[in-house]
Amino acid sequence: MGGQTLAKGARSRFVTRPPPRASPSARDHHLFAAAARVLRLEASSSSSTTYLWNKLLGLFSRGGLPALAHRLFDAMPERDTVSYNTHIARLSRLGSAAEGARAYSRMLREDGVRVRPDGTTLSALLALPCAGASHGLVRQVHSHVVRLGLSSNAFVGTALVRAYEQCGDTGATTAVFEEVAEPDAVCWNVMIDACTRHGSLPRAVEMLSRMRRSGGVADGFTLASILKACCSREEDISLGLQLHTWACKIGVDSETAICNALITMYLKCGGETNSAVQVFQRTSEPNIITWTSMISGFVQNGLALGAVSFYKEVVKTGERENDYCFTSVLSAFGALASLEHGKMVHCRVMKSGFCSDTIVGNSLLDMYFKCGSSSDASFVFHTMQVHDVVSWTAMIVGFGRHGEARKAVMCFREMVHDGFRPDSVTFLAVLSACSQGDLVDEGLAVFRSMVEDHHVKPQRKHCACLVDLLGHAGRLKEAETLIRAMGLEMDSLAWESLLGACGLHGEVELGKRSAGKVMELEPWNYVPYVLLSNMYAEQCQWREKEVLRERLDGSNVRKGAGNSWFSVSEAS
Repeated sequence: MGGQTLAKGARSRFVTRPPPRASPSARDHHLFAAAARVLRLEASSSSSTTYLWNKLLGLFSRGGLPALAHRLFDAMPERDTVSYNTHIARLSRLGSAAEGARAYSRMLREDGVRVRPDGTTLSALLALPCAGASHGLVRQVHSHVVRLGLSSNAFVGTALVRAYEQCGDTGATTAVFEEVAEPDAVCWNVMIDACTRHGSLPRAVEMLSRMRRSGGVADGFTLASILKACCSREEDISLGLQLHTWACKIGVDSETAICNALITMYLKCGGETNSAVQVFQRTSEPNIITWTSMISGFVQNGLALGAVSFYKEVVKTGERENDYCFTSVLSAFGALASLEHGKMVHCRVMKSGFCSDTIVGNSLLDMYFKCGSSSDASFVFHTMQVHDVVSWTAMIVGFGRHGEARKAVMCFREMVHDGFRPDSVTFLAVLSACSQGDLVDEGLAVFRSMVEDHHVKPQRKHCACLVDLLGHAGRLKEAETLIRAMGLEMDSLAWESLLGACGLHGEVELGKRSAGKVMELEPWNYVPYVLLSNMYAEQCQWREKEVLRERLDGSNVRKGAGNSWFSVSEAS
């Protein structure tokens, strides 16, 4: 499918402007007028005035006047459960965790039967920002739930399930859910979502089956939660297809959340690009998540041109990009080595205010290096406000690929000096750079530092890099000794690295032994045949080359077709 036709399903739509908002002063005037009316009613009413105060408190809380709402709550002559519920819910929305906890403590100290925590109170407490990070607070609220006899309440149970899931306590999440007498649709959905968030797809499917058996009705949120988990393995595509059929049956297959999950599933589970495009075209209201799912999915499947065509439609429709969209399209232009278009996206990043985003900055580094502009990558790195390990690693990888090994080593030393802890990927990048630049002593020092100072266990790729490093420097015997000393006799990558080094230095005998090891460990690999054949040709050993060629023809090993590319300016 051509890149220009992939985004054909993107529909142009009219942009409707929302009605103008009232100015803050006009809004405040209306609120104060309403407040005055409530107070007048209070003065003339013979019934309880707490109801009217609560109405006014709710008005100020929803009207965006937190200071006035707080003062009003303190000035109330009498408070009841509704007063405290409104107050705690407002503090929860504002993210005032400490104040919310203090308000609940104050509520418990109030005298009288009119002030008693209920399900709404405890649910508002569990929604406080600190609840998701404080396992102790959730357990305390849970104890109050049990004391008040609300364990079987679906509303409270849902809040507890969500809170325990945010704390990562899967056992408590399940236990709380099982105590709910009659879970409603929201409770089932939260539990199913909790299972998928923790990677338990079978458990989520089991919950879905129980929901159906108990008479519950699955909706778009239910199916979308499970579909999001059908993206880790290709075997999950079968379950995804069943859920897609179910979505069509209940008429939610065009809902945006469902379509977003289906697009991700089809593109991650086997690269079903045609199915993903069909789902995209059926989406009733595509949002930036929909577009980004298409772009990132096409990039991951090696279809950078298709990803670019979708990004063009994003720009045409006026959809505002987010950080994930930028990182995906930058990966596409990096894969195409299209520096001009990458710079255009960089301009849009700056205009959109994502210059300070570290993830977007890392994507810019990767794109500029892949497009061959190490100077632009260096400029982006030095203008980034915050660096992380990925930023430093991207610089080391980029310098290594551009043959600037000494810059890569210097960058590594700066990284360690600035207090960053390099990981295994960082060490692989700097070892590879040292190998490319024949910096043997620096590479050996980095390898020792990795093991002794940073306690990173060497993996097979690190060892292969070290073999390649010694081999490039002509220290072939040392490289062979290293392979045997580190127990890598059964590692084809290490022997292949040594074989390549033997070709550089014309060491035929060691090259033959290395090639034999690779052929023994990976009979399907054509690389040892090619490298050994080239070595024979350089040494004018034509008879050996002919015998090797006959051996290759007799086997079922086939060399993949090579390809090359070059940049062509667009005609338009």
